[in-house]
Amino acid sequence: MLAGLAHFVLRRRWAVIAAWVALTAFGVFSAAQVSDRWLEQFSIPGYSAYEANQRVVETFGNGELAPFVAVFRSETGDVTKIDGVEQAIERAVAENPGSRSSSFFSTGDEVYVSEDRRVTFAEIYPAGEAGFEGVATIEPTREALKDAAPPGVETFLTGQDPLFEASAEGGEGPSVLVEATIGGLGALVILLFTFGTLPAIAIPLLIAVASIFNTFTLIWLLTYITDVSLIVQFLVALVGLGVAIDYALLMIFRFREELRHGNDLEHSLVQTMRHAGRSVIVSGSTVAVGLLSMILLPLPFIRSIGIGGMLIPAVSVIAAITLLPALLAVFGHRINSLRVLPRRLVEGRDEGGLWHRWAGLVMRRPLPVAAAGTAIVAVLLFFGVQLNPSDAQAKDFPGAGDAFDGRGATRSARPASPTGC
Repeated sequence: MLAGLAHFVLRRRWAVIAAWVALTAFGVFSAAQVSDRWLEQFSIPGYSAYEANQRVVETFGNGELAPFVAVFRSETGDVTKIDGVEQAIERAVAENPGSRSSSFFSTGDEVYVSEDRRVTFAEIYPAGEAGFEGVATIEPTREALKDAAPPGVETFLTGQDPLFEASAEGGEGPSVLVEATIGGLGALVILLFTFGTLPAIAIPLLIAVASIFNTFTLIWLLTYITDVSLIVQFLVALVGLGVAIDYALLMIFRFREELRHGNDLEHSLVQTMRHAGRSVIVSGSTVAVGLLSMILLPLPFIRSIGIGGMLIPAVSVIAAITLLPALLAVFGHRINSLRVLPRRLVEGRDEGGLWHRWAGLVMRRPLPVAAAGTAIVAVLLFFGVQLNPSDAQAKDFPGAGDAFDGRGATRSARPASPTGC
């Protein structure tokens, strides 16, 4: 079957390339469209905490977002007896339509006041749904607090979202495009020292681009059937870059080897498809099935990652056995032209070159090489097990500014005894 496909692609190489160019161009359009359709929630429907939170949202109209914490610190005297503090809270609440709040003034509970009575805080629960774009009312709320604060009282706005926004990690991070570009530049360096010729370097990157954007087309269609997590875009970009280049490397290595042994273009392409093409199909199928198995987990966003992630190796395989042979057929022996690194650095003879010498070293010194590899893995494992996969605690957020000053003010203030104690 693969031999027949190789003959077909060889005869229709330009038509195959044109079809992939058109599909990839549409994939660019699809990637822009799907950016507004991602699922940005990590909730677990059915669990008691989620259901309780949904009842709160249904009853009060808010509660899905973490509360803002408005902190007031008096320079002297009891902050709760200073005129204007309660009005400042009301001004801050007004900047969050549909919100509710709790404080000493609404509850009479001493838990909101420090032991020296110079610090108090209020919680403001803004309306809206949780997402990655942040909460738009943070800065207006902060300004309202400062404008309404009475003389002699400092105000701060802290809480999970203000801290996250102000932290080094809370700013706008690199986009998928930027991350994929960084990964692509890294792959370019590796390809440079692997092949040393411009056509052989460019083809794997073209396969990766085609695979990634065409996967976005399928995911865009998938979003009309089921929710797809925002995480899938990163999975597609980075995993797609890796597997597509990996499959292209396998095919190109075999094709160049066939040419180096004196075979003509058609025979080289057929042999490449028969052997390397079969390996690509098996490898891609394994990756796809592994990712698809995530649908067994009872987490909606993880299931969507499994379904969406399964598409990228599948599309990469299709690109590797159709678009890639078409490009190889167009370049032929010219795949070894436009050399940018000397042949001795990247290829050598069948019984020479860098990789042959490395293999010889491993064979001669297996125990020292194994020990060095084990040591490297052990170091990585040591640091890997130190990772905390849970959400960061507020005390661990890095950064500076009003939100962090407010966090410091509440942490340094000793709590008063609760009412009734």
